[in-house]
Amino acid sequence: MRQRGTIFIVLFILIAAGIIGVSRFLGAQPPHEYTIAVDPLAQAWAEGAVNAFNASQPSINAQRIQFRVSAADDLSVWQGQATWTTNRHQDAWLPASNVSVTYARAAGLPLSAAAESLARTPLVWGGYTSRTDLLTSTDTIPLDWAQVQGAAQKMQSSDWRALGGQQSWGYLKLGFGQVDTKISGVAALFIAAAAYNQNPDLTQVALSQQQFRSWLLPIVKSRPSFFQQGDVASAMTRGPSTIEMALLPEAQWLINIKGMNAQEPIRLNYPAYQFVLDFPLVAWQDTTPENAERQEAVRLLANWLQTAAQQSNLPAYGLRPATTEPTEAHDLFKLAIQYGIQFTPDYGQAVTPPTLNDLRGLTQYVTSNR
Repeated sequence: MRQRGTIFIVLFILIAAGIIGVSRFLGAQPPHEYTIAVDPLAQAWAEGAVNAFNASQPSINAQRIQFRVSAADDLSVWQGQATWTTNRHQDAWLPASNVSVTYARAAGLPLSAAAESLARTPLVWGGYTSRTDLLTSTDTIPLDWAQVQGAAQKMQSSDWRALGGQQSWGYLKLGFGQVDTKISGVAALFIAAAAYNQNPDLTQVALSQQQFRSWLLPIVKSRPSFFQQGDVASAMTRGPSTIEMALLPEAQWLINIKGMNAQEPIRLNYPAYQFVLDFPLVAWQDTTPENAERQEAVRLLANWLQTAAQQSNLPAYGLRPATTEPTEAHDLFKLAIQYGIQFTPDYGQAVTPPTLNDLRGLTQYVTSNR
């Protein structure tokens, strides 16, 4: 009996030693790398958060894992430019909006949800006060689509003198994200359609009616309008001779507002109809043997990005946490309060986006009227 007990003890020690040895062997191996595509609006925050995640040495079944971040505009994924296919795709995707996930699924991409929202940024109107004062009776009414469209309509065959401005200012120069490459440009169209129809539900009829498109046309023709290449907010730091007013994500205003105010004071305002970019996280879903580990890896990353430590870093990048609002402790927001940013703004009426096919019809109209 004593001999049998000794054998069991020896076997237990050998098995434990084997387990420890395998664990140490796996831990010494290079980490298994996963990839995540991130919309540029959240790229800087995501890179810092993912680097911290990798440094924490996460593992699955004793095998270390890590993520590598790459930039991808939302539209490049659901319009096909990123060429995500069964054999060539990222493991995870952090787009700027849940509507991009909906459109990507409609385009045939198999995506599973990992986090409904990791950050937020609403769209905000803004412009140089020398111009916006003429549209808002010196800020006594809010800058919104009605004022901007009215100015564009009056200046179809004139310059700023039509609104009491100076001839040297030239024509009206509006700025939006490029409608065929940037989700912020698409969101601006959503808000424009809702404002014209006075209805947040964007149906096929609302987007295709000729009256709306005729109303929109002077805005589309106000160069650079929806066709400004690159970062519109960054371009505005060169002064009103480049772009005079714009509808952009709040985060872009916050990051660039110092440069703008070095040229001339800026005034910001939240639109009555709103489309908040909400930054979900999704994973590629398929039937390969590796899929289970991919889903677990993305789940671990999602949990990390939702921790208080990572969420509290968002305001430093001009983004709002998923479920809380910034405070006076957050310098970018605190600085911009005097220009119209609010810690807890009135988000207005939330716009319900159209189907992908209905959106394509509208964007085709806009791009064909450059």
